[in-house]
Amino acid sequence: MKEKYFQLSISTDNQVNDLIIGFLSDVGAEGFVEEEDGLKCYFAAGKWKSEYREDVIRFLGHLKEEGKIGKFSTDLTEIINQDWNMKWEESIVPVEVTPNIAIKPSWKEYTGSAKIIIEIDPKMSFGTGHHETTRMMVKLLEKHVRGGEKVLDVGTGTGVLAIAAVKLGAAGCVAIDKDEWSIENSLENIRKNGVTERVALSRGEVASVAESEFDVVVANLNRNTLLYIEPELRRRCRKGGMLLLAGILTLDEKDITGSYTKSGFTLIETLHEAEWSALAFSYSAG
Repeated sequence: MKEKYFQLSISTDNQVNDLIIGFLSDVGAEGFVEEEDGLKCYFAAGKWKSEYREDVIRFLGHLKEEGKIGKFSTDLTEIINQDWNMKWEESIVPVEVTPNIAIKPSWKEYTGSAKIIIEIDPKMSFGTGHHETTRMMVKLLEKHVRGGEKVLDVGTGTGVLAIAAVKLGAAGCVAIDKDEWSIENSLENIRKNGVTERVALSRGEVASVAESEFDVVVANLNRNTLLYIEPELRRRCRKGGMLLLAGILTLDEKDITGSYTKSGFTLIETLHEAEWSALAFSYSAG
């Protein structure tokens, strides 16, 4: 039997897809297909809750109050997996994140000149390289991984950042995620990229990571989670090490920066794309 899904279609008079994706990914949306006038969002029937639509309407109302959109509408339909999965696969194309790094799905050919090719089959998860937060994190990794580093990837998702880190020269990466589905997907991608010996993957929270003194810690999550796990990230970062954060709406950047600088981190670089921010800190506390 084919698995049933709910398709939540959202139309707006101004393109705010990235904001909606960031909002809905936190409540369990498993995939998105972007369109000219809006977005189609997909939830497994077993994970759908009726209040999600109400939450989206409140969120869109907030965007309207801020002047980001004028009009919006939502529509909910029930479909089967095959109906939208094919459309989604067709929408995923290779992305050249930097002149040196490209991310591609296995079913598409990359013909550019990037030397590092990361093959990711996301299966409706983040980490395809199409989202601003992923691209910015890869750019920060390219700048701050110079070879031989010990890396921790918190909330690895598809495993794309862990894979990027070791392909850029890191000695090894510990990658964790609390979602079983993400662990299965990232394991497949880690194997596909031939880096199983350098990426240690496990399911759990950052508090479950026994190791400490990582040279580079990365976390592409969301505002509330990043604020909550700050003490755990601090304990895993060695003195003089780097902390790279993303998944942050620009309007939340001040909150994140303030919290982490109070804990001994020094902000050294900020990247922006659309409504998103990525932050690079160095850790100076003992």
